[in-house]
Amino acid sequence: MPPVEPLTPHDPASLGPYALVGRLGGDVYLATAPGGGQVAARRLARPLDAPGREALARVWEAAAVGTPHILDTGRDYIVSEYVPGPSLAEEIVERGALTGPALHRLAVATATALASLHRAGLTHDAITPGRVLLGPDGPRLIGAERPVTPAWRAEESRVLWQDPDEPPSAAADVFAWAAVIVYAATARPPFGENPTRVSYGAADLGPLSGALRDLLADCLADEPGARPGAEETLLRLLGHAGALDTMLPATAPRVVVAPRSGVSRTPPEKRSRGGAVALAAGGLALALVSGAGGYLLAPAPAPQARKAAPSPAPTPRPVAFPSPGPSPLPLAGGVLNERPGDPLRLASYRASVSADATAAFARSRDGAGFERTGGDNHVSVVSPDGRWTATIDELFVASGERLDVEFTDRGSGRRFTVPTIAAPLSAHHPAWSPDGTRLLLSLWITDGGPDDIVPFGFVVVDPATRAATVVETANDADREAFLAADPEARLGALPAFRWTPDGRAVATAYLTPEGRFGVRFHDLTGRVLRSFHWVGLPAGPAWFSPDGQSFVTTQCEKRHVFCVWDTTTGARRGGVPSAEGDGLIGWFDATHLLFSREKKGEYRADVIDFSGETTRTLVELDPPGDDPLVQLFFLRS
Repeated sequence: MPPVEPLTPHDPASLGPYALVGRLGGDVYLATAPGGGQVAARRLARPLDAPGREALARVWEAAAVGTPHILDTGRDYIVSEYVPGPSLAEEIVERGALTGPALHRLAVATATALASLHRAGLTHDAITPGRVLLGPDGPRLIGAERPVTPAWRAEESRVLWQDPDEPPSAAADVFAWAAVIVYAATARPPFGENPTRVSYGAADLGPLSGALRDLLADCLADEPGARPGAEETLLRLLGHAGALDTMLPATAPRVVVAPRSGVSRTPPEKRSRGGAVALAAGGLALALVSGAGGYLLAPAPAPQARKAAPSPAPTPRPVAFPSPGPSPLPLAGGVLNERPGDPLRLASYRASVSADATAAFARSRDGAGFERTGGDNHVSVVSPDGRWTATIDELFVASGERLDVEFTDRGSGRRFTVPTIAAPLSAHHPAWSPDGTRLLLSLWITDGGPDDIVPFGFVVVDPATRAATVVETANDADREAFLAADPEARLGALPAFRWTPDGRAVATAYLTPEGRFGVRFHDLTGRVLRSFHWVGLPAGPAWFSPDGQSFVTTQCEKRHVFCVWDTTTGARRGGVPSAEGDGLIGWFDATHLLFSREKKGEYRADVIDFSGETTRTLVELDPPGDDPLVQLFFLRS
């Protein structure tokens, strides 16, 4: 394991929300994330500029293959995974040269990382044995972000691995990579300890033989143009063609990594490699992945190979409303136009019933009508299996000190309440888990006026055990940064957590300091699993597609459009045109969305195809008041 040196009096105590524990060398520190996990934090000499942020975003995308994943950035720091393992240099000094499968695994893993960087338009510029860490899940090439960050200066030690007279380039990276692999195989630099030999001497390849020796010799050619590229090098290591395009993304989504105060919490124990060569103890496992370009949604072509396995579909469950009931079905101030073959059923809704009050309605068990639930300004949601109706008072802070969630057993009619939170917290956006066993509520701190509302986290309520678990996902630094943002943007970034399709995690919008929206995924302890900084604002209460492989956002382009993204990778999959004022309720089916539209007080829920055309109207309402509220909650039939 790399030695951890004590902090000096000149070192800061923290970088953003990350408490520094010790020095890992140079400007890199071992740090503790707010959730308790260990991370590596690098202090920048000066803040990232716009080109640097864009370049760092490309590094972030390439980091899925063989390099430590970038977890967070701040004004003057970058946080990445901490790799607990020795460097290649330390391993060779202690244990000697590598041979056989161990050497081949090292060569493949590091060549994959290099090919991924080059395909993203980046170079490493400082590959040395000290920059290869032998982590518990395989070799990692570190330092990929350094050439794109301020005050980059390569250490002098690189002169043994790269011609000092050759400018940084992809070809120079290949040369340095080969020199490092020769070192791993022979336990000595290929040009000896004399730096000038790199410029004019022949490499000593020692006991290497066969195809690997030939490949390394070609990579160490004097003329840069005579060396194979990183992708060709990887193909020769793998011994066959045709695999590379499934391993490395053809293009990376254009993203911006925005500095942010206090964002990421404990990194996941095992990160998803969205296109990787994973090294297992028994050999090499290739994760076959596709390009990030995805497909255009209009029309929808055949499914593409995916970068990583999507979240598993929920276990089949009972259907809450197997038949649509009469059509049109009366609603408060309107009608519901369902058909027998529809993939959705309206399970509950909330609508204005006067100029200053709303009411909640839940569908009867036989599906033939709707019944009012709760009091004024309450909201009700039905569980996916139809067993429970949960009702909350979003404005409880105006009349009481504690929120009690009311559960109704739809079979027996039995009711009970579960105590959850107290003021100044408030709860919003109720959502059932896919299996119908847990209710999710998003929590805000509402102490003060409307401009003082800030994020807190979420609470999970289990009606079977009558227990509530509160999870904080925003700390004081997060809230300070939130209040410093544009007030108009803050409203959209207040938590509206949704379950991921597998029910194992939750996701919500968040606001970057640049005033842009992204999506962040958390596990059920609040730890950040991944963040998509570039995707825009999640749209509607049901923004995950029926198969869970995509999600929809708005404010992702300057024009009016809803953007569709890959759930696992954040890659853009397409867009659906819209008009000013269109809102998104969610997905109707795999090829249609459900838009909300208001005009002169009239409300409609329209089914839209991926070309933006209206195919039918599902709900029509004419609620009272000048600014009526309508919320529709659907379940899959």
